[in-house]
Amino acid sequence: MTARNENRNFIIDSILYSYSQIFFSKNKVFALLIILATLLIPGVGLWGLLGVIFTNFLAYKLGFHKQTIQDGLFGINSLLVILGLSVFFKTNLPFIFVFFAINIFTLLLSVGIANLMARFQLPFLAFPFIIAIWFTFYVMNSYSNLEVDEGNIFFLNKLYKLGGTDLLDFYNKFENLPIPNIITGYFKSLAAIVFQSNWISGLLISAGLLIASRISFSLSLLGYLTGYLYFILVGENIQNLQYGYIGFNFILFAIAIGAFYFVPKRNIQLAVIILTPVLGLLITGLSGFLGVFGLPVFALPFMLMTVLIIYVLNFTHKQNIFPKVVYQSYSPEENLYNYNNYFERFGRNMLYLKIGLPFFGKWKVWQGQNGKHTHKGDWKDAWDFVIEGQQQKTFKDDGYFLTDYYCYNAPVVAPADGKIVNIIDGVEDNNPGEVNMEQNWGNTIVIEHTDYLYSQLSHLKKDSFKVKIGDSVKKGEQIANMGNSGRSPQPHLHFQLQATPYVGSKTLKYPLSYYISHQKDQNNFENFKYPQEGEFISDVKTNKILSKAFNLIPGMAFKVTSTKDSSEETEWEIFTDAFNQTYIYCNTTKAFAYFVNDGTTLYFTSFSGDKSSLLYYFYQSAFKVFFGDYSTVTIQDTFPVHMVFDGFRRYLQDFIAPYYQYYKAEYQSKVTDLDSGEKSFRLNSAMTKKIANRVVDTIDFEIEGDQKSVKKIFVRTKENSFEINIKPE
Repeated sequence: MTARNENRNFIIDSILYSYSQIFFSKNKVFALLIILATLLIPGVGLWGLLGVIFTNFLAYKLGFHKQTIQDGLFGINSLLVILGLSVFFKTNLPFIFVFFAINIFTLLLSVGIANLMARFQLPFLAFPFIIAIWFTFYVMNSYSNLEVDEGNIFFLNKLYKLGGTDLLDFYNKFENLPIPNIITGYFKSLAAIVFQSNWISGLLISAGLLIASRISFSLSLLGYLTGYLYFILVGENIQNLQYGYIGFNFILFAIAIGAFYFVPKRNIQLAVIILTPVLGLLITGLSGFLGVFGLPVFALPFMLMTVLIIYVLNFTHKQNIFPKVVYQSYSPEENLYNYNNYFERFGRNMLYLKIGLPFFGKWKVWQGQNGKHTHKGDWKDAWDFVIEGQQQKTFKDDGYFLTDYYCYNAPVVAPADGKIVNIIDGVEDNNPGEVNMEQNWGNTIVIEHTDYLYSQLSHLKKDSFKVKIGDSVKKGEQIANMGNSGRSPQPHLHFQLQATPYVGSKTLKYPLSYYISHQKDQNNFENFKYPQEGEFISDVKTNKILSKAFNLIPGMAFKVTSTKDSSEETEWEIFTDAFNQTYIYCNTTKAFAYFVNDGTTLYFTSFSGDKSSLLYYFYQSAFKVFFGDYSTVTIQDTFPVHMVFDGFRRYLQDFIAPYYQYYKAEYQSKVTDLDSGEKSFRLNSAMTKKIANRVVDTIDFEIEGDQKSVKKIFVRTKENSFEINIKPE
């Protein structure tokens, strides 16, 4: 992208987002409709637009955070202040001087309050607007040359001045339409957010809100109707919902809490209903208190309530009840679909450290968690492992000698990176069939992996230790050999996770990350599971050809062509962003595809950009690739809904997404040809679209490559088939 295009996009974004951010959106169509709504009183709308342009220009020249300017977070406060002032005061020379002064003041407040609130990880919302407009209203009483504009305050007067009785009659026809007050009240509450007193402005805004987000639109209705019902029940003046700049507090609160700062699941929507009466109390109380000083309440109740909820929920240990949005996409639908997909793919797994197996090769779970013998009570979450040979025996010959046992003297390895914090050594091995009841754990090593997470490996062989207390170890590094010390009638490895560094600590329920489960002739790749008693498992053996082919390192670049369009040629590059996240960037379509390579799998986490691009097909075909050296392992995963489905039908799903998701896109991949001699591979994958569990479409892929890189992707859809060629540069 050229510097000129970047500057143009920066200017356009900073202006439009200053409007759409009022409703926590970055939808440009929505922004244009809000601008149109403000221009129903042309003078007011134009002054607001000038305020945004001047503030963003000044913020840029002063060197404030460019992304914050582009996101419209500085411009929004100046916009609201100027809209408010231009409604109440006539345009004259003194007003122009005040215009520049108040914009500068609002910008300084925005920067200061934004940084202050950031210390507490809280949004600064429109607090600068509230302070600036209150301060200005107070000052205006001393400025005799500023004139109150009753034409703007009374919308009908302004219509008469603009178009006489004809325009006034035309508007009255709309006003007199047989529409219930509860509906026009909703539109007028939306209009009041941008200091308009007519329901046509609200109609435009509601249309933009519907285009931008079906969830936000639904919540705006929920918030308003709940507030309306509350005011009726308590006997509050319903007219305040429309004309007192109060009703929109319910709307904005519902969108902020129910759709923006928190994932819009059913729990949070129920919370919006429950908290609405609390917001009603705050509105009535603040209105009375501020009325004593002649100050309007504006959006203060919504902001105080929103900040309070966000702050207080920082202290709950049940974050899963009201999950916060971590990566803000400015789309409640995308936030929800990403959240649902994240937990469908990983559950709580991403919160866990990757604890692997403490051995090489295939072992059997001799005693599982909550086992029949010793894994009981506070020590129930542990495993005992043995090696089993032919005829389901753990030993050869008669098993009279320790050396007859297959796992005796086998290497024991660190299950994850860590530090040796405790060791017991010097306990003699038992003869088979005998146990040492006095030294229960036998020779033992305890490894610290992170705070409150330790692993204990027991019944090791005397004097076989390769480490000492204080040593750092890497995952897979040998730390000792298998023995038969302690309470162990035959050689086996006792393995447990715990929260403290002491030998014999209470066990911790904690899954093992990646391993292969062997069931008859089938090998299954398991992710963060708990191996069961009698199950045969082994560590993952990765294939070097696959792992090298998908080893996408920042700095790499590829030339990409396609038979779909012979003239289509693009370049992909691998980058790392400021958060150390790796992504593929397409120079032609400007698309991004973020991915993670953990050494065992490569999986994509997000895609942004043109869904007709070649990069999008690569994202779909290689959504999750397993590097294991197993031809029988099939990998399954799911795509986020918004990454696959588009159009009107998807919009219908959006409305009920917080309650039920009937759209689904499944992924499946399997290595079908792995030629180690020729150092090449072939991987088949597919994406299946389902609506209410009914298959509606399938796209098949075939990926070919060698140890250097992926070379080709064959794409087969219902409409056509084509080939993508990838060449490293």
